[in-house]
Amino acid sequence: MVTHADVVKPLPELLGDHARRLGDKVCFQDRFRRLTYRELEERTARLAGHLVGLGVARGDRVAVLLGNRVETVESLLAIIRASGVGVPLDPGSSEEELARLLDDSGARVLITDQACPTRWHALSSRPGLTVVVAEGGDEDGGGSAASRPDVEGPTPDAGTDGNRPAAVDQALAYEDLAGTEPRTPARDDLALDEVAWLLYTSGSSGVPKGVLSTQRNRLSPVATGLVGVLGLSERDRVLWPLPLHHAMSQIVCFLGVTAVGASAVLLPRFSVAGVLGELRGEDASFTLLGGVPTTYSALLDAVRGEEDGVGLGAPALRGCVSGGAAAGPGFRASFEAVCQAPYLEHYGSTEAGPVTMAGPGEATADGACGRVLPGTRVRVGGGADGRDTGEGELWVNGPGIMARYHGRPEATAEVLRDGWFRTGDLVRIDASGELVITGRASDLIIRGGVNIHPSEVEAVLRRLPGVADAAVAGRPHPVFGEVPVGYLVAGPSGAALDRGRVLAACRARLSGTRVPVELFEVAGIPRTASGKILRRDLAGLPARALGTEAAEEPVRRETREPTE
Repeated sequence: MVTHADVVKPLPELLGDHARRLGDKVCFQDRFRRLTYRELEERTARLAGHLVGLGVARGDRVAVLLGNRVETVESLLAIIRASGVGVPLDPGSSEEELARLLDDSGARVLITDQACPTRWHALSSRPGLTVVVAEGGDEDGGGSAASRPDVEGPTPDAGTDGNRPAAVDQALAYEDLAGTEPRTPARDDLALDEVAWLLYTSGSSGVPKGVLSTQRNRLSPVATGLVGVLGLSERDRVLWPLPLHHAMSQIVCFLGVTAVGASAVLLPRFSVAGVLGELRGEDASFTLLGGVPTTYSALLDAVRGEEDGVGLGAPALRGCVSGGAAAGPGFRASFEAVCQAPYLEHYGSTEAGPVTMAGPGEATADGACGRVLPGTRVRVGGGADGRDTGEGELWVNGPGIMARYHGRPEATAEVLRDGWFRTGDLVRIDASGELVITGRASDLIIRGGVNIHPSEVEAVLRRLPGVADAAVAGRPHPVFGEVPVGYLVAGPSGAALDRGRVLAACRARLSGTRVPVELFEVAGIPRTASGKILRRDLAGLPARALGTEAAEEPVRRETREPTE
């Protein structure tokens, strides 16, 4: 049996243990490479030594801008072994976003690939930044062109003349570092309570903030949640289609798999065809699937339309792990009935890590996201009147709480008080300790003194026939302060949404103050990589007010009066 002490220890020790005991077992694989535990230990040691030789000092930031590929895992582990601080970045970042995050983090080294030619123009002129380049890129699924005999011609970043950008030739080759012995050995001395990672928040409530965390912060919930509740072990084989730069991916896939000696297959991105193809393939041995509510909703729609009734068609699958956002009431029951696999929702954040988790076969209330992990405490509100049950803003205390925000002492002081982290999420906590997420405090719509959670209105809208997705946001009102406005995405049938029917359904299920005063049809709901709705972007979307002709320009909704 795996104990807490077996998991919560420095990663170089875990790698050494697995290399000796599991050796030739595949730990991570993408479309083009399979990496064994012995190779993982050897290659990360070499890469870490070269990073030290490049001048990476203790605590220096090293940014990783890679897609879902084995080099991402190697890089993040090698940075730990160099006693640096890993900074995973979104490969989809624009030049402007990338420049801002590199400046904010102070990264000395950037490990990336050849995916985007425009990226090199931004990097080539940055003083003091050493760039390490892995072959291949996101366009081809993150694999090396040299490893594929069926691929000919220029690499993915090549221009029309087949020549690489000059910045690529000025950079260091990743494989030269991971594949050759360095003059300087890996440090392998980063303590459990030293800062190990800087992860940026999704920015759903504003500008992304850098979250500093330690190995203990991240490995503790692996031990109590993934191992203790989910039962993760070396027998598990994980299918992972979510981006590795995200906090959920870091803990559940990257660290969870590495800590217990499991195996994972990394998909370059989520697609229904890609996930179902893997689950139903010849080697149908996956035991866990990672996703967020929007990905599971897409799988549910696809499987529901099939006639064979085999669900996901993965007999070994014992859990579909979901996080990032709440799925809403009724979703779990529908998913499990149609897809024939347990839907295991958990709650957490970049700052706090996993807070709750549901295990396979564990009964949870509709809409709940499991019970609080052992060693973690929660309460509603802060101060002397903080309660263990009730409804309000969630505060969390436990080993998974971040060290602090990077470079933002005021923001840190605002959310960290006497060891308690103020999440900004609104929840209900029942006597058994189960949590139901009702929304964000910043998203709360206060209409004439009545609190309206957008999520409760969205849950009604999404269940309506012909509605594929929905979001609700507040709009200023001169009398009521704020009023709710709904944004709807039409279903695949293409049938027009009917304003009268939608409002009638809302009035039948919601009190009058919660019924949207206006409804708009949009092409899609803007979300973060973790599935959270970007409510601040809704008002600027090109939209058609239901009951009117399509508008070519975004509707100026702030000038409209509500229709009660």
